Amino acid sequence: MLTAMTTDSIDEIIAGWSRRRPDLDAGHLDVVGRIVRLSVHMRSAIEPALEEQGFNWELFDLLLTIYRREADSSIGVRPTDLYAECLLSSGGLTARLRRAEQDGFIVRRQDPDDGRGARITLTTKGRSSVDKAIARHFSLSRSVDETLTAGERQTLTRLLRKLLISVEQPDL
Repeated sequence: MLTAMTTDSIDEIIAGWSRRRPDLDAGHLDVVGRIVRLSVHMRSAIEPALEEQGFNWELFDLLLTIYRREADSSIGVRPTDLYAECLLSSGGLTARLRRAEQDGFIVRRQDPDDGRGARITLTTKGRSSVDKAIARHFSLSRSVDETLTAGERQTLTRLLRKLLISVEQPDL
């Protein structure tokens, strides 16, 4: 249930910057600050459910990506398919894959199409853990999303897409 608040924590932060450094324009926090703050709140809300399944947010992101991408391939997911989607470097992905394998969430096998490559699939444990955690994650996300009307949701989606495209677009 929404309260009748007309200001939020970001309004207070912007006001604080106006008092401390009136020469700086903190207006970007209207958008960027709220996106970051919402992300932190959502992550904090889902982390207890992830811990119940034996993983943290970073591992969940990897397993969730594999889970989703497995629908596109019966032989598993290539590591190169995971880099961009998980926003990881090669070394970061390798470390996360190693942990997921040690914890019994994934299996890495030789790629039948490329003898030098690997294919990654979730184990039964991995799939079951993701199934349980994703239900809670989606429920929490829906509870935030439901505070908006359908029109507000469409407008916000369009604007957030525009912002995301602007940062994901390769330099021309």
